[in-house]
Amino acid sequence: MFPYAFRARRSLTAVLACAVFAWGAPVAAPAATPPVRAAAARSITLDPSQGPPGSRVGVHGYGFDNCTTAGIAPEPNPAEAAEIHVTWEGDDDPSVVTAGADGEFETDVTVPSDATPDSHKVTARCTVNSKLRATADFQVTADTGPTALALDPADGPAGTSVAVTGSGFDGCTGGGGEAGSVTLTWDGGPLPDATPAEVPVDRGAFAAEFAVPSDADATDHTVAATCVGYEQVSAEQRFTVTGAPVSQPEVKVDPASLPFGGGSATVSGSGFNCPEVALSWEGEQWDTVAPDGDGAFDTEFQVAPDAAEASYTVRAECTDDPGAGAEATFSVTGEDPVTPTPTPPTPTPPTPTPTPDPTPDTVPVGLVVGSGLLGAALLALAGYAFLGHRHHGPRWVHDHVSSRLRPAPAATDVAEPSETGPPTRSVRLEPHPDPGEQTLREEDP
Repeated sequence: MFPYAFRARRSLTAVLACAVFAWGAPVAAPAATPPVRAAAARSITLDPSQGPPGSRVGVHGYGFDNCTTAGIAPEPNPAEAAEIHVTWEGDDDPSVVTAGADGEFETDVTVPSDATPDSHKVTARCTVNSKLRATADFQVTADTGPTALALDPADGPAGTSVAVTGSGFDGCTGGGGEAGSVTLTWDGGPLPDATPAEVPVDRGAFAAEFAVPSDADATDHTVAATCVGYEQVSAEQRFTVTGAPVSQPEVKVDPASLPFGGGSATVSGSGFNCPEVALSWEGEQWDTVAPDGDGAFDTEFQVAPDAAEASYTVRAECTDDPGAGAEATFSVTGEDPVTPTPTPPTPTPPTPTPTPDPTPDTVPVGLVVGSGLLGAALLALAGYAFLGHRHHGPRWVHDHVSSRLRPAPAATDVAEPSETGPPTRSVRLEPHPDPGEQTLREEDP
């Protein structure tokens, strides 16, 4: 058996040797390699994409994240960003910028003043890797000439209204090549009263107006117009402030309203520094007046009786400058006019009646007549009492008793005549203002 075992062992050894030869020695695992980042698409955009020589062009770049000092840097230790040069037609005066972590950048270039009307290239190139670059076309338009600014008037006092016109602002454009706008400044500061605040540019020209600041000194000042976003497109002009400020025209109507049916009102104005002022009612002129030396006037006008109930505009303006004017509102109402309440007269104190003098120089007629009648009655009673006991008859009384009235003072005498001599008895009566109670007494002689 031994020889067979020996041959079997030799066969097994040969099989194992063949296996080792077929598979070879064990192979070590390959070393890890860093990942490769896909390069983003590089490009630049221009804003605006066209304009005249001297225009400022905004440049926005994308996909420059691999522009670093080490090229494609391994994470997590990226290299610093490298410079990017943005040039106009490859000139030697580039705009230098670096890209952010997202590979984007923003800068601007200026169109050379001698650039011809044609398509020109703007290029952004990484300085450490010239293959990292992008290009865009800019269309240069015809140069219409330098920018200019005109003021009308060019001098005047504070408060003067000034008209502004600009030309040659073709390079003032907005986003996407649209027309831009300009702002006006006074000695480098804003003009808050400029109308409008941002003046639109149309075909390189614009128009606006402003009022000279009320606190402006009497000297030369600079008015400038600057394109919004493109400050290199600008123009300026000088304005000279003179003497006292100009007063603004003002108008008022008194009364401010009248009831339906018409009537008269007064229109007055001030601040009209012109020789003649035109007055109008709802745009229809009805009269002209001449202001005084201070620019003021005052005149009356009649409101038509058939004027409808509404609000109306009364305007006054200089005939040689219709822009120098002012307006006031006048209303016709439907209410009846208010009747004024009469003021009661001041009462006059009554004149006191003088108290009659208790001893007047003359006796009133009534007193005389009354006293006379009273005296006659008393005389009759006295005669009856005195002679009653003698039983004289009526004939005797008629023959022997008599009475009479005197103007003043009144007196009556009653005498009993004797048949053989002078009267034996007599009675004298004198009237007084208040005779009171009278007593007649007979006494023997």
